[in-house]
Amino acid sequence: MNQSQATPKIVDILQRLVDKGYVAEQQREQLASAKNGHLRSLIDSGLVPERAFADAVSVVYQIAQIAGDQLPSSAVEGCLELSAFLVEHEVLPISLSDGVLSLAVCDPSDDFILQVLRSKLKCQVEPVVALRSDLLEALARVYPERHSANTGIDTAELPDDLDSDSVLVRDLHRLIQRAVSSSASDIHFEPVESCLRVRFRVHGMLRNIHSFDTHQADQVVARLKLMSKLDVTERRQAQNGRFKFPADGRMIDLRVSTLPLHDGESIVLRLLEFGLSQLSLQGLGFSPDIANAMQQATSFRQGLVLITGPTGSGKSTTLYALLNQLNRPELKLISIEDPVELNIAGINQIQVDEEYGISFSVALKTVLRQDPDVIMVGEIRDTETAKLAAQAALTGHLVLATLHTPSAASAVTRLKDLGLPDYLVASTLKAVLAQRLLRKVCRGCLDAESSGSCVSCAGVSYSGRTTIAECLPASAFFGEVSEEILAERLLSGVSLLDDAQRLVANGETDQAEVLRALGFQAEPIQAEPIQAEPSQ
Repeated sequence: MNQSQATPKIVDILQRLVDKGYVAEQQREQLASAKNGHLRSLIDSGLVPERAFADAVSVVYQIAQIAGDQLPSSAVEGCLELSAFLVEHEVLPISLSDGVLSLAVCDPSDDFILQVLRSKLKCQVEPVVALRSDLLEALARVYPERHSANTGIDTAELPDDLDSDSVLVRDLHRLIQRAVSSSASDIHFEPVESCLRVRFRVHGMLRNIHSFDTHQADQVVARLKLMSKLDVTERRQAQNGRFKFPADGRMIDLRVSTLPLHDGESIVLRLLEFGLSQLSLQGLGFSPDIANAMQQATSFRQGLVLITGPTGSGKSTTLYALLNQLNRPELKLISIEDPVELNIAGINQIQVDEEYGISFSVALKTVLRQDPDVIMVGEIRDTETAKLAAQAALTGHLVLATLHTPSAASAVTRLKDLGLPDYLVASTLKAVLAQRLLRKVCRGCLDAESSGSCVSCAGVSYSGRTTIAECLPASAFFGEVSEEILAERLLSGVSLLDDAQRLVANGETDQAEVLRALGFQAEPIQAEPIQAEPSQ
């Protein structure tokens, strides 16, 4: 495929993407006149979703698409010596037979790759189109030693116009893109012995993904700081920043935290969830009973609604879902957050900044003078904030907040520990919701011969997460409100463990995951067989 042959096809692909609304007219002209005319930049920049890109490429080049579960799990004989090149350029041999190499690619317009393989293997190359995320997962499986080490290729194999800095920048951009495609919540860059390790947190669990050589570590850290507008020269103080990155056709907001260590700096990128403002309670996996109870609790004009659970249990996401259902023109909503994870039109959002004296309690005092109807307090951490939140709930405001407690009933004990008297707790609380996130059993594994061969979950047997919860409704807070008594007043008598049993019975999760999340075994339910409900 020479340049003259490639150009009309590239123009055709770009026109199709313009027609679909992914690429603007001006962008099309810039991309069509690019030096090499390659389409890889559409994937790296995140302008176009993977599926839309693959569909357009498949039609224009008249080549087939291949599903992720059809990609090989082992290396094709004769291609091992090119593993570094294959991983670097994100292409995967499927088979080599009778002088023809079947090759999975995401961008067949990159003629450099095809020419190298033709020359090295002395064969014809027939590309098929794969989703980029599927290719990345398969390459990690087939060439783990190359994927976990520095993926740079020999200098002689690089194009003349590609210097080492651009390789590093491209690698970082691809890692972020891959994290988005993998539904990762965090990316961890950590100095360990002879490398800078990169791990993704996917569905609450960390996975080794990549590593940079020691001599690249400082460059990686510097690049991430520049992207986050942090001080590149500051290595002894922790810093916080954020930046936006285009991926899968949308802008992703990333929060950045640096932490000095004795042998370098640890950097964590939090990928703030896209579309939180459109979430509903049932869409998050809550049972209909609990979703209805929470909707009823937030229908009160005043009172305190608490969401409890440990870090990483989905409390902030639930708060956003509650704010979403309350976000109406007739109500004034103000949130106090640390940090503001998502900008929501119609809500006045305040960023806590202890360095400048803006704490939850200080912000809450000011907010009360702004005539709000609904106040969201990201976290009740101290006595002053607890008392201010309770007073606000008592004087005509609906207050939503979080607490770090293991159960719904123990939230009351925590409020008392913070100095709230029994009468104030009983008169202000409208609902307390305790929740956890459980990984769901991978459906792809049920169709595969073994979980290790399933590409949907990369062999971990779980894919996606759902929510379990227990709820104390407004009717629970009468008379004595001790923790022991409240534990008997849970909505429908359903505890966290009971809700987990429901998911196990429906086949949505398993005993091992319940034990991991709760530390308890979900005993089989001794009842009539339960019909599986559709996943939320």
